[in-house]
Amino acid sequence: MSASRVLVIGLDGVPLTLVEPWIAAGHLPNMAKLTTAGAVGLLRSTIPPTSGPAWSSFATGKGPGKTNIYDFLYRQSGTYAFPPVNTSRRDGKSLWRILSEHGKRVGVVNVPISYPVEPVDGFLVSGWLTPYTAKDFTYPSSLFQELRDHVGDYHIYPQETFDERSRDAYLAASARFLERTLEANLYLMRRSAWDFYMTVVFDTDRVLHQMWHYLDPSHPWRKDRDDLSGQVLGYFKQVDDAVGRMVREAGDDALTILMSDHGMGAAHYFILLNLWLLQEGLLVLKNGALTRLKRALFDLGFHLVNIHKVANRLGLSKHAEYKAGYFTDRILKEVFLSFNDVDWSRSKAYSYGRHLGNVYLNVRGREPHGIVEPGSEYEEVRAEIAERARRFVHPYTRAPVVGEVLRREDVYHGPHLDEAPDLILVQRDPRDIFFGLSDFGSNAIAQPVYRYSGMHRDHGLLVAHGTGVQPGTVHGAEIVDLAPTILYAMGIPVPRDMDGKVLTQLFRSDNGWGEVAYTDELAAIARAPELVYTGQQEDEVKKRLKGMGYL
Repeated sequence: MSASRVLVIGLDGVPLTLVEPWIAAGHLPNMAKLTTAGAVGLLRSTIPPTSGPAWSSFATGKGPGKTNIYDFLYRQSGTYAFPPVNTSRRDGKSLWRILSEHGKRVGVVNVPISYPVEPVDGFLVSGWLTPYTAKDFTYPSSLFQELRDHVGDYHIYPQETFDERSRDAYLAASARFLERTLEANLYLMRRSAWDFYMTVVFDTDRVLHQMWHYLDPSHPWRKDRDDLSGQVLGYFKQVDDAVGRMVREAGDDALTILMSDHGMGAAHYFILLNLWLLQEGLLVLKNGALTRLKRALFDLGFHLVNIHKVANRLGLSKHAEYKAGYFTDRILKEVFLSFNDVDWSRSKAYSYGRHLGNVYLNVRGREPHGIVEPGSEYEEVRAEIAERARRFVHPYTRAPVVGEVLRREDVYHGPHLDEAPDLILVQRDPRDIFFGLSDFGSNAIAQPVYRYSGMHRDHGLLVAHGTGVQPGTVHGAEIVDLAPTILYAMGIPVPRDMDGKVLTQLFRSDNGWGEVAYTDELAAIARAPELVYTGQQEDEVKKRLKGMGYL
């Protein structure tokens, strides 16, 4: 047996623990229909549990050591510059390419990290991390104008940023954005026949990031203990309606998979790891007059977080997702304390990346001005940093910041292991979030969160529904498992070089589902020359990240 059609709906950043009580209370009737007669469980994300690596691992069935996507940014070879990732950097065939090669017609809409678009048997509309002004985000290219003709202006990015003073306008804009996205999906689902259709509601992630304190009366941002969850629930009722309309459009014969790339929970403090490395003498600044001036101003409060707070109070940061902001990233590095001010000839380590504490050693032969020799010195420095990290005390709570120190080879495997962080610091308290995507964003090693009251967690959600699905609880599912599971469900052999396993527990053993078939044909891909965004495109993508709180 195999599924005649598969529909995948992604709800970015949504934890199962959030929607389950709402389902039980009758607030989300369409999700209730899926969960009542379906297989339901937690879905473990990647390490770190962030959208860049998670969606790349979903698309390929491979972990970051094989996809080469470890975060939103990557260190550009020969530099200490960190441009945004895109599909030209991702290794591994996408699920939709494999399906296309086996004669399946696919539709893929708004999946993060799907730009530049790739040819498929069907159509593709890219998602988050597409440059804002791009018009080449559809395959075929003619689909761009077709969407405009039939749906109107199709937006990849939302049009408002959250602020307590403009909450109602923010929620109204989010509702309009979701309705327009649903309209586009329904048009595309009806436009032509398909075997596999996938779409992602990315704005669920943003709403939960920025409004988690409405769900958590104990959050430090809350000055009261009133129940404010209705503000978020109202948006999720609209999401539930969109899910129901797409499931009905797919028809009763479709296997439906509802999933998220990671979960969400409270965030209380940002931990600025580069400041800790600076304090420990592992990262050293230049001694020139300009750097000394920038450091003095930095210590006095001239840094990105404070400047943004002032701009926000003046109303200048509204629509930060798509307007120019204060400066371009290159100017920011010149004006504010940044990696431009680091003396790499005396620095042993640095950090970039979000959520977990990614520590990279400044390795000779790998980094452009590396000083740590590979081999025994590398291991000695890594062990020294790990030991210091275990003694890192939170300046507010006085508790240890780090709960676990992981070496890259303990977490990742694959041909791109050398691109992985050398150490991964896992916070003891998940409400502490390592903030490392802006060199030196603030002059405090730990500070109360700003703009985001919620941040990622390791587990999202997984629901499978349809003929042949075994109702019940799903155990041990990971995001890398979904690509091989979908191939199995559609009767296509699973490439052996995928890291994920087929979730046979989703399917009834007495309903004709056969043994898993594997193929030695690798799901690797001869990648095209890496696309490095133009300066304008890179700035646009980084503005998206800044506006959404990622930088």
